[in-house]
Amino acid sequence: MRDYWRAFLLSKNQWGRRIVAAIGIIVDSLGLIILPLLLKQVFDSLSALATGGEAMTALITGVKWIVLLAIVRSVGVYVEIYFQEATGSYISHDVRQLLIKRLLQLPFSFFDRTKTGDLMSVLTRDVDAVRDGTGFVVMLIVVNGLTAIGIIVAMFRLHALFALIVLATFPFLLVLAVTYSKIVGPMYRRVQHESGELHTVSQENISGIRVVKAFVRNQEEEAKFANTSGNLYRSNLRIAFLNSKVHPGLDFLGGAASWIALGAGGLMVIRGDITLGTMIAFQNFAESLIWPIRSIGWLSEMLQRATAGARRVFRVLDEPDVLRNNHGKKIDKPVEGRITFENVGFSYTEDEEAIKNFSLEIKPGQTVCILGTTGSGKTTVANLIPRFYDATSGSVKIDGIDVRDWDLDALRRQIGFVFQDNFLFSSTLRDNLTMGYGVEQQQLDFATEVAQAKGFITKLPRAYETEVGERGIGLSGGERQRVAIARALLRDPKILVFDDSSSSLDVKTEAELNRALKQLFAGRTVVIIAQRVSTAMEADQIVVLEDGEMVQQGTHQELLAQEGLYRHLYHVQRMQTSGARAVGEVAGSER
Repeated sequence: MRDYWRAFLLSKNQWGRRIVAAIGIIVDSLGLIILPLLLKQVFDSLSALATGGEAMTALITGVKWIVLLAIVRSVGVYVEIYFQEATGSYISHDVRQLLIKRLLQLPFSFFDRTKTGDLMSVLTRDVDAVRDGTGFVVMLIVVNGLTAIGIIVAMFRLHALFALIVLATFPFLLVLAVTYSKIVGPMYRRVQHESGELHTVSQENISGIRVVKAFVRNQEEEAKFANTSGNLYRSNLRIAFLNSKVHPGLDFLGGAASWIALGAGGLMVIRGDITLGTMIAFQNFAESLIWPIRSIGWLSEMLQRATAGARRVFRVLDEPDVLRNNHGKKIDKPVEGRITFENVGFSYTEDEEAIKNFSLEIKPGQTVCILGTTGSGKTTVANLIPRFYDATSGSVKIDGIDVRDWDLDALRRQIGFVFQDNFLFSSTLRDNLTMGYGVEQQQLDFATEVAQAKGFITKLPRAYETEVGERGIGLSGGERQRVAIARALLRDPKILVFDDSSSSLDVKTEAELNRALKQLFAGRTVVIIAQRVSTAMEADQIVVLEDGEMVQQGTHQELLAQEGLYRHLYHVQRMQTSGARAVGEVAGSER
C-alpha cells in the first residue's frame, strides 16, 4: 500500500477541492443517519395520537422535514460528486504530466529495455486506476465509513440489544472482505502486466503494418495477438470467477441485517420492548448499511487495481536518471569543438562489448568519418558524443572536459545530430524543421536548400505547412532524411554528427548534398558515420572500425595504399556501383 499512499499524496495541491467534497460527504452521511430518526419520530407520533388533527399535523410536519432533508442531501451529493470528480480529473492530469516529464528526462538505456506498449499502458490504464483509487474510491470509503459509524452509534443509542442483534453478521463480512482483498491484489497486478503486454503487441502491429503485410505475416500476428489477449482474458476471467463467489456472499450477509431487523424488530414490537417507530428506524438503518457492506468487496477490488497501477507508475517515476544524477556545478559555455575519446569501452549488456579500448582525438573544425560494416560499433561512438549513453570505461571529452561534467542540455544544444532513423512528428514540415525554435524564413530556406530538401518542399501543395503524417509517412525515406539534415543545420551547431544520414539517398543526390554541406563544415567539427567509402573520401581523417575496435586510421589516399578493410570495402563498393551503372545503361538502351 506504500505506492498507493504515495499516489494519493501526489494530489496534495487539490486539498481545497477535497475539503469542499468532504463537506458534501458529511452532509450526505448525516442525511442518511437523520432520515431513520425522523421516520421514528413520525411513526411514534402517529401511534401515540392515533387519529385527529394532531396526528395530521404531526404527519405533515414530519413529511416537510423529510423533504427538506432530501433537498439538503441532494445539494451535499452534488457538491461531493462534482468536487471529487474534478479532483480525480486533476489527479490523472497531474500524474500524466509527471510521467511524461520523467520519460522525457530518462536516458536511452531506459527505453532500450522498456517496451513502448507497456509505457502506453502506464500512461492510460494505470493512471486511470490511480485516479479512481485515489479519488472516487476515497470518496466512497469516507461516505460509507461515516455513514456506517453514524448509523451504528445511532442504533446503540436507540436500543443496544437490538443493535447487537442486527449487527451480528458484520464480523463475518469483515473477514470475507479482508480475505478477498488479499487474494485479488496479486491477480490485479498480473492483469496490469498483461495489459501492458497487449498494448505492446498492438502497438508493434500497427506501427509495423507494412512489414506485416509485405511478409504476409497476418495469420502469425493474429495468433500472437490472440495468445496475448487470451492471457489477459483468462486473468480477468479468474477475477470474475472469484467475484462471482465473493460478492453474493457479501450481498447475502449485508441483506441479512435487514431481514434480522424486520424479524427481530417485529417480535420486540409485539412484546412491547420497542415502539413501531424504533423498528422502522432500525429497518431503515439496516437498509442504509447494505450498500456500504456490499461495496466492501468492490472497493477492495478498486483499491487493489489502484495499488497495482501506482506501483507501475512509480516504477517509471522512481527510475534513476543516471545521466543527470551527478552532483556538483555543471559547465555551461560555448563549445569550441574538440572531441577526445580516451580508452573508451562501452557495453549495452554485460555479455558483449560494443566498443573496446577506443581512442581518438578530433580537432576543432576537422571532419572525421567513422567507417565500418553493420554492427562494427560506429553508431555507438556517435551516441557517446552528445552523451546519449555514458562510456562503461575510459572517458569522452569535449574541449578537454569530460562530458559528464557538462550541463547536459547546454551540451546537446550545441550539437546537431542527424539520426539513422529519421523520425518526423505528425505535424507540418515547418514544425518538424524548427522544433519549436524561432527561425526566420530566410534561415529555413537556406538550410533546406543546403540539405537538398527545398526542391521537393516547394513542389508540395502547402510547402512548409504540409502535414507529413505519423512518423513522416507522407514523405519518402530520402525526403525524410533530407528534412532531418536541414533540422540539424538550423541549430547552427558547433559540432555536427551525421549517423549514416545519406544511406537513403542515391549516389547523385549524396554527391550534391556533400558539395552543398562542404561550405557549411568550415569552422565546425563534423563526425560522419558511414558504410559507404564514397561518403568518407572527402573527410580530413577516416577511422575504420571492426567489431568495436579501431583497425585503421588515416586519409582516403593513405588507407587506400594500405592492405586492410578500407581498401577491400572500396573495391567491393566500386564494383557494385559500376555494375549498377552498367545495368542502368543496358536498360536505357533497350527502351
